[in-house]
Amino acid sequence: MKKIIILQLLSILLLNNAIGAIANCNGGKCEFSFSNHYKSAQTNCYQTLNYEEVETNYLYFIILKNNERCDVFETIDSE
Repeated sequence: MKKIIILQLLSILLLNNAIGAIANCNGGKCEFSFSNHYKSAQTNCYQTLNYEEVETNYLYFIILKNNERCDVFETIDSE
C-alpha cells in the first residue's frame, strides 16, 4: 500500500514538471499556452521564441532553456 502511494505522489510531481507553460514571442509580444497567469503579454524580451518552455509568474517569466528572466508589462489574463 505504501509503494502505491509513493508511486502516485511521484507521478504527480513528474507530471506537474512535464506540463509547463509554452511561449511564442516575437518583438517583445508573447503568447502563452498552458500558463496559469496570462495568455499574452508585452515584455522586455525582444528575442524570437518558438514553443519554448517557460516558468510564468505574475510580473515576469523565465525561459527555462537559458534561465533568462523577462519582465512583463501588459497582460491578457488567462481564463
